Amino acid sequence: MIWVREQLSRYALILILLLATAQGPAHAQIFRAVSDSEEVRVGQAAAREVEKQYPILRRGSAPQYLEQLGQKLVRASDRRNIRYHFRLIDQDEVNAFALPGGYIYVFRGLMSLTENESELAGVLAHEIAHVSERHHVDQMKKAQTIGLGLGILDMIFGRQRSVGEDLGALGAQLFAQGVFSKFSRDAEREADREGVQILRRARINPNGMITLFEKLEGLREKRPSAVQEFFATHPNPAERRQNVRQMLSASDGQLSRDSRSFQEARRALR
Repeated sequence: MIWVREQLSRYALILILLLATAQGPAHAQIFRAVSDSEEVRVGQAAAREVEKQYPILRRGSAPQYLEQLGQKLVRASDRRNIRYHFRLIDQDEVNAFALPGGYIYVFRGLMSLTENESELAGVLAHEIAHVSERHHVDQMKKAQTIGLGLGILDMIFGRQRSVGEDLGALGAQLFAQGVFSKFSRDAEREADREGVQILRRARINPNGMITLFEKLEGLREKRPSAVQEFFATHPNPAERRQNVRQMLSASDGQLSRDSRSFQEARRALR
C-alpha cells in the first residue's frame, strides 16, 4: 500500500509537471491546485541557486532592517500563511526580485538608491504582491517549452527520488531557465496595485513608488548599465509611475515617508 501511494504521488506530480508544458484549460485547472507547501519547496530550491550565485549580506543593520521592514509589510498583505525571507545581495546592481514561496531579494545598489523608507517599502510591497497573488505559479504554467518538458521527464524517470526532491529540482531548473525573472505586464500592474494597498495598510506613503520610478529613469539616462537588468525584467517606470499616480489619494500624504531606522541602515550600507 505504501508503494502504491508513492507511485500515485509520483504519477500525480508527473501530470502536474507535464501539464505545465501543455496548452489549454486543463493545465490551468491543475495548476490552481498547487499547494502552498509545494510552491514553497520550489522557491527554496530556486533560493539555493540564487545564494550560490550571489553574495548575500547577512550581518549588520542594513540586512536586519530590510528583514524588519519586509515583515512589517507582510503583516499588511493578504497572504500571511507562509514564511517570507528578505535578503540583501551585496552587489551594486539596481534590481530586486521575488521567488515562489516568499523569497525576496534586493540588491545593495537599489537599496542605496532609495532616499527614504517609503521608496524602499514600495519595492518590497511590489515584490510581496507578486508572492501574495501567486504570480510565480502563473509563470510555471507558461513554462511550455519542449526542452523543459524533456528535462522534467528525465528528472522524474531517470532518478529514484522523492516528490519533494523532484519539486526542488524543478525549482532550480525553472530559476536557471529564467522562468521567474519576468512577469507579464498584467501581473506587474496587479503587483503595483496590490503594493499600494499593502503600503497603505502598513501606514507608509505609497508616493515613494513614484519618486523611485523617477530616480530609475534618471539613472537610466546617466548610467544605463546600472539599471540594465531592472529594465530587462520590469516594465517601463514611466508607465508604472503614471499608473500608480492615478491610484493615490489626498489622504496618502498623511502616511509615513521615512524613519530613523531606514536612515541608520542606509548610512551603515554606505
